[in-house]
Amino acid sequence: MIKYPFTLIYLISSLIIIVLPFYWWTYNFGGLVVIETSPFQMSIYFLGTFLKISYVISAALEAFRIFLIIVISRDIYLFLKGKIIIRNRILLMLTISYLVYPLVIYVVITYLMSSHGIYSNYSFLEIGKELVSVKYENVNLLLTFTFYPQIIYWIALAISFLFIPSYLETRKLKK
Repeated sequence: MIKYPFTLIYLISSLIIIVLPFYWWTYNFGGLVVIETSPFQMSIYFLGTFLKISYVISAALEAFRIFLIIVISRDIYLFLKGKIIIRNRILLMLTISYLVYPLVIYVVITYLMSSHGIYSNYSFLEIGKELVSVKYENVNLLLTFTFYPQIIYWIALAISFLFIPSYLETRKLKK
């Protein structure tokens, strides 16, 4: 019988989520800019054209993925050997950070764009659709902003909360 089942389930599930090559969120700014993202890859489209900068960003994010695969694999190995139990909270931090990104987008759109003479009626949007009018000099645009998580994000978020029982069952262990 395994002494710390939540920890083992959390570590293995985290590894599986990190290995899967799926996007977690899609941000669509009226079709002008579409961003598909996860902590491990990103695709950016401008007017329907894939931007090559996505390759550079994704390469750095893939390096991060490989690093996490190595770290969590080591944690699983050590756990199975009974040597030490690592409390790895990286998946929890990554999934929670994705709930903050729409706030960052709001700040960028509201304050940075208005400081450059671009105004909009954009109100904060976490998940869903919003019709936004954007005005720059004599040009008015009516755009539909759509922010939505993919199913893999919800799975990752659920798995990340396994950190709590994992922490509780191993909290008295010394590192």
